[in-house]
Amino acid sequence: MDLSDKFKGSYSVNLRILTKKSKLGFGYQDIKELRIQDLLIANKHKELIRIYFGLDKISFIDEILQEIGITEDMKIEKPGKIIDTDDREVLIKKAMENVKVQRIKDREAFKKMMEKELDLN
Repeated sequence: MDLSDKFKGSYSVNLRILTKKSKLGFGYQDIKELRIQDLLIANKHKELIRIYFGLDKISFIDEILQEIGITEDMKIEKPGKIIDTDDREVLIKKAMENVKVQRIKDREAFKKMMEKELDLN
């Protein structure tokens, strides 16, 4: 029996705003039981971006949105999702580009830090 048939529109799921310690709790077996933090460490940014833009009732705290490349101008109103798959793919690509740029900046900062550390020794 489908719950939507039984309750005729009165069935609802609350908006979930996930933190780094939250478990996803749905999806493929390989990511279902992992924490958001673990997915970030495993470089599963694209999956998290897809979840944000593609699922109505799932969002993330601002820190995670920033880490997965979603800027202020890319945020969408939640609950809500981008229904048009072409529009969604454009935003996913843009967010992944932001992630790549941030990784390059992080590597450069780490290199500078290590160079300073080596110079001090």
